[in-house]
Amino acid sequence: MQAKTEESKMLELDIDLDKNTLPFDSLMDFVSFVKLETTGENLVGAISQILFVNNKIIVVDFDVSKTITVYDESGKYLNNIGKLGQGPGEYAYLGHVTLTPDKSMVVVVDMGSGYLKYFGLDGNFVKSKKTPFWFSSCEFITDEIIAGNYDGGNTLYGENNSQYKPQLIITNLQGNVFHSGFKSYYNKKFTMSTMMPLRKFEDKVFYSPPFSDTIYHLTQKGIHPEYHLNMNRTKPLIINADMTNEYYHEYTENNPMFNGEIIELKDVTMINISERYKNWSRFIIYSKKQDKIFSCTGTLSNPFFRIFSVPKARYKDDMIVVDERASNIIANRNIFYQLGEKNIVDKLFKDLTEDNNPVLFFYKIKV
Repeated sequence: MQAKTEESKMLELDIDLDKNTLPFDSLMDFVSFVKLETTGENLVGAISQILFVNNKIIVVDFDVSKTITVYDESGKYLNNIGKLGQGPGEYAYLGHVTLTPDKSMVVVVDMGSGYLKYFGLDGNFVKSKKTPFWFSSCEFITDEIIAGNYDGGNTLYGENNSQYKPQLIITNLQGNVFHSGFKSYYNKKFTMSTMMPLRKFEDKVFYSPPFSDTIYHLTQKGIHPEYHLNMNRTKPLIINADMTNEYYHEYTENNPMFNGEIIELKDVTMINISERYKNWSRFIIYSKKQDKIFSCTGTLSNPFFRIFSVPKARYKDDMIVVDERASNIIANRNIFYQLGEKNIVDKLFKDLTEDNNPVLFFYKIKV
């Protein structure tokens, strides 16, 4: 595996899903779990995002309860952040949530109002700023410069006043564009996308264009290719104006594909691979120390990996976080007791009911 020039720093990752395959629990260790306290004020239906800041856990549910909830590190409920509504200090639409660069405020990308809504960690509303373009998600590069994404694209004008619609724009909050790219092909016949093309880990912003084989690092200076994925058993997916939902579904029937989900850790990069008809979550791990790629198999012996799914967040240097519904954990009670250490399993199931909030599971990557 060879890096390109020092300027681009792009790594070519040659991914063979049939080589260096190892069981889940040989690639990582289960570390701990946190049961999120359940009260009438903080019911979480499904976790969309998890943020960690100042010994607090911030849980975003934009599908079911449409809430942002804050817990301490033990899972004790502390407060909500804002609420859905049309009033002052409320968000009309809860979509992507991020943190300011100093991590002192939570920012909601409110597509319902076209504003960024800033809240303190205590839940109190601080201020609003008009979103310079139509973004479904954005991440801060600096206090005043953001990278924003919208699958349908925003209309910009290039040389000779020609019109184009990039999905990604790097801009300041006044609307001065520094960089843009990735033409939108979103149309009535092709409406598919990936969940979170923009991700931020520590101070580094990443962008995975939908259905691309390249992952980019975004800065004020430009859009820099970071990783290029060369995956065996997969033919390229060509996205153009002729693309349809039907062809996409046919493609995914026969090809493993990178679904845009990455977790960038201190020593490893974790990349999720989507494969139809698998009842377990395939991922590959690029070890920066070993300059080597590992792929997981569905085999395992530790019951705490049975509920493993696509990681939602990075925690500290080399840990990832997975969430699971209480009802699914209870459905696997027998397996936990058959394979797990009784004292740990007892703590997991103590007072756990199907109506409880989800549980967070922490794993440390060890390759």
